[in-house]
Amino acid sequence: MQIFILTAGEKTLSWIESGVNQYIARMPGECKIKILTLATGRRAKNQTIKQIQMREQELLIRNTPKNSLRIALDERGEQWSTGRLAIKLRHWLQSSPVVTFYIGGPDGLTEEFLDQADAVWSVSALTLPHMLVRVLLVEQLYRAWTIIQGHPYHRA
Repeated sequence: MQIFILTAGEKTLSWIESGVNQYIARMPGECKIKILTLATGRRAKNQTIKQIQMREQELLIRNTPKNSLRIALDERGEQWSTGRLAIKLRHWLQSSPVVTFYIGGPDGLTEEFLDQADAVWSVSALTLPHMLVRVLLVEQLYRAWTIIQGHPYHRA
């Protein structure tokens, strides 16, 4: 199984990248994670938020692997517990060879984009910086993997 995390934004801060890489390195070969940060370029003063979102989303869609299960991260999505994520990951391992998570830019994702996703997940009721969500997501994917494996990393 290949997990892609597509993010709209600029280069990641070094401490974020370090945290993300620690968890990616822990994932087993049969469940690889790859993060693609899609540079969105400078914002023009005359652009609306909707125009900015549409440009970011075009990049996300253009870089989505074919036949991918698409999961958008958004504060308006369904909240999953870590246990629920583990159940979903187990299912994806059996049925979806490619899963793509989308993290929008600072303005988030449009309703139209969310409607086209296979699932919309809220990792928190809090508003989080989109860069921080990367670390949270890969840690939770690793944690879900350890639950499936019966590894003691997760102590419920």
